[in-house]
Amino acid sequence: MKRNRTNRFGLALLGCVTAVALFVAPAAGGEIDDLKAQIKALMKRLEALEAREKKMKADMMAAQEAARKTAVATGDFPGSWKMPGTNTSVSFSGYVKLDAIYDLDQDLGDSFFGYDWGGGASGILLDGDDSGQRKTSLHARQTRLRFDSLTPTGAGQLKTRIETDFYGGGNALRLRHAYATLGGVLAGQTWTTLMDENTYADTIDFEGPVGVVATRRPQVRYSQSMGKNLTGQIALEDPNAPTILMAGGSTSSQERIPNLVAALRMKTSWGAINVSGLLGQVLYEDGAVEESVTISALHLGANVGLGKSTRLWGTLNVGAGGLDKSMLGASGAAVLKANGELEALDSMGGFVGITHNWSSSVSSGLYYGWVENDFEDPAAFPDLSQSLQTLHANIWWSPAPKMRVGAEIIQGRRETNDGREGDATRLQLGLQYSF
Repeated sequence: MKRNRTNRFGLALLGCVTAVALFVAPAAGGEIDDLKAQIKALMKRLEALEAREKKMKADMMAAQEAARKTAVATGDFPGSWKMPGTNTSVSFSGYVKLDAIYDLDQDLGDSFFGYDWGGGASGILLDGDDSGQRKTSLHARQTRLRFDSLTPTGAGQLKTRIETDFYGGGNALRLRHAYATLGGVLAGQTWTTLMDENTYADTIDFEGPVGVVATRRPQVRYSQSMGKNLTGQIALEDPNAPTILMAGGSTSSQERIPNLVAALRMKTSWGAINVSGLLGQVLYEDGAVEESVTISALHLGANVGLGKSTRLWGTLNVGAGGLDKSMLGASGAAVLKANGELEALDSMGGFVGITHNWSSSVSSGLYYGWVENDFEDPAAFPDLSQSLQTLHANIWWSPAPKMRVGAEIIQGRRETNDGREGDATRLQLGLQYSF
């Protein structure tokens, strides 16, 4: 439009000059030459204006093309976007969760067993101990942040994940997952290969029932497809300082070799089955005393659909020291006997559960967990738990997309090596908002 106005102005000006020239004719030859020169100068000015306009248009088109190339593009996996100038897809996700807790008997902390991986279940007071009191508390420590990336390479898809929550000391960020996978190799920290995420209880309580295997370990893992629905895995994992029990207390073992963990996983349309095992070593050194013992563990897990709305869940864990710091409620890895010998400590546990979807937005779950710790000399550890049991009953409601509201009642019971018992009850409400 600007160019048309410029051309019309030039033509009008040229016409006026020509009319003036005709009006004053016949004029002197010198005056005519001057007029021609002026007309020529005007034409050059018009050409310069047209060239400037073309350059401005070209610059504008180049800027638009550059903006189009640098705009954020949709990534290669759901919820992701491309980092500008790269072929890497990234996403940032997580959720905010508020837990409102009412303990009917005693203050059990942010989670029902308070991270009791040593078998003491110290949060549950024994019968006759009236030092407990009812307690109401709220916290948002389960709030979770997650970063994922995917980059195509000549060797396959390079995937990374970094995930944190706020269960560190003083509500500080705590590292949950930090790993990368390329091809069949995983390196970093994530769930132990002994565990199976397809058979995990969906409780409002952070830890879930006793008897679950749910821990994360730094590791190097290799996975290989062995058929349409079967995957094999083998890993070397950090042993996480196995616990040695001794009269008067406990200590952490020395670490020399990583745990060897292997698993077979099958996932089909009707459910999933997992079989995994662990081998490791516990070493105790104190001056001239040096003792070691082999530890082991076996995990079986499955979930089976009963129609479209109901599903059964269950796991069984058996270990000779290998469930220490892996199964909630396991007593430890080994016992240092009075004669200086080191002995692996046997533990067994698991859980069974049933879930049902009442509608597209309402579901419920019922889970029973149990643990048995077999002390050869129970009298040497009278306060530790010989048996533990928990019952979780909950209902979840999703009133809006990416929002969950849940209510849960938890009943726990423990029995010590000297026959004393104790129980506790908790009511918990959870509100979770995902993004």
